[in-house]
Amino acid sequence: MSTTRQAHEPHAAGKRPAIVIGALLLALLAAGASAQSRHVIVNGQRLGDAQVAALARRNCSDIPDGAYWLNMQTGTWGYAGNPQVQGVLGDGCRQQTGSPGAAFRRGPFVSMNRANQEANAYRAQGYRAVPFHNGDAYYVDVRR
Repeated sequence: MSTTRQAHEPHAAGKRPAIVIGALLLALLAAGASAQSRHVIVNGQRLGDAQVAALARRNCSDIPDGAYWLNMQTGTWGYAGNPQVQGVLGDGCRQQTGSPGAAFRRGPFVSMNRANQEANAYRAQGYRAVPFHNGDAYYVDVRR
């Protein structure tokens, strides 16, 4: 009887760590799912909140919830299931045309020093210019 008991005890003890690890994985998955507040899918992959924020910084504009495709080589993007190009990643960072009093963004620049030089040139023309770093590169926000 003692040999049967010894044979079962190591087997039962071996299952305990697997059960604990399984429970931890389930808890982490549940926590990760509840921590995600955005529903953005790019190229069939759901992005986490931090990934959506990083993408928004690279685009210099908010990314609405939805399903998109993104060509990583050209930066072109569109809506999933529709091959029509809707824009280029970073469009929000480029200078926008509009009325003379409209705000626009210049960049990207390679350094804050270069962004400051550009901002000073706009300030000399009477604009309000603020250089900043969006997590990807340096830009200048220009307003009248």
